Parts: sequence; structure tokens; C-alpha cells
Amino acid sequence: MWFDNWSDMWRVLIITISTYAVLILILRGVGKRSLAKLNIFDLVVTVALGSTLATIMLSKDVSFAEGALAFIVLCSLQWIVAWLSLRAQWFKRLIRSEPRLLFSDGRFLDRAMRDERILRQEVHAEIRNHGFGDCEDIAAVVLETDGTFSVIAKAKAKTRSALESVRRDPGDPTADARPAR
Repeated sequence: MWFDNWSDMWRVLIITISTYAVLILILRGVGKRSLAKLNIFDLVVTVALGSTLATIMLSKDVSFAEGALAFIVLCSLQWIVAWLSLRAQWFKRLIRSEPRLLFSDGRFLDRAMRDERILRQEVHAEIRNHGFGDCEDIAAVVLETDGTFSVIAKAKAKTRSALESVRRDPGDPTADARPAR
């Protein structure tokens, strides 16, 4: 239970160092995007890379070559998805979600919150986490594509240009204020 033999220990040491080096080389080749959590696909790839790394390091049933191939396939798929989403609008809409405005100028946008399954208490918690004690100080709260919240203070939201790509509902009173794309 605590120790089998030295050959297993040496195998884990050598495979871990080798796998780590290969993963770093592959990630350097495909770019920083492979570790970004910009959307659900990026998150899935990041989790899958971690799971694959652990499996290669600790399982005798998976060879180093099989693990390296899995890394290459995962990173290649992520690169292809990013490449396609830049070049094909229909694919981009299929893969990527849009950021969503949940709170604007002191008002909760209930339809958007219901669609995203976000509670008022969660928005309040994010406002507090960003150092605010009063909702009146907030220009907007946005649910980003990676599931994080952006809280924008009124004092820093003069032109609201950062909100151009944020989805607004038709019934939202701020929808008319959205700049044209």
C-alpha cells in the first residue's frame, strides 16, 4: 500500500519529467490560447490535458507515446476550433457564448438572470467581491464567456465602449444605448 518497488518510483519520475517537457513544448507550439478559459471548449481542453497528464504519469496501462499523442490531438483540436471560429461566423456562434449583461444602472435584468440561472444574491456577492458596498455605484455587471463576472463602476464607465459586445435583451432599457457594431 505505501511502497511497491523502486522500479515503479523510477518510472513515475522519468515519465513525469518527460511528459511535462513534452506538454510544455506542445503548448508553446500551439500558443497561450490552449490554457485560456475563454469558453467552454477551452475549459474542457484544459481539464482534459490535466487528466491526461495524471494518467500518463501514474498509469502503467498508458504509454508515454500514447499520452504524447493525446496531448497533440487535444491541442490540435483546440487550435482548429479557435482557427475555425475566427474564420467562420456560423462556427463561432456554435462554439462561443456571448457575454451577458445582468445588472445595469442600479437595476437587475431579471430575464437575463433567469436565462443564465444567476441569483440576485450571486450578483450581490460579486459586487462585494469587487470592493463595492452599494449597487448604486455600479454601472454594469456582466457574466463573461468563461463564467466569471465583470463589475464596472459608474465612475469608470464614461463611454461604456467595453460593453459593445455584451448581449442585451430586447426588453432591456439599455438595449437602445448599445453602440452599433
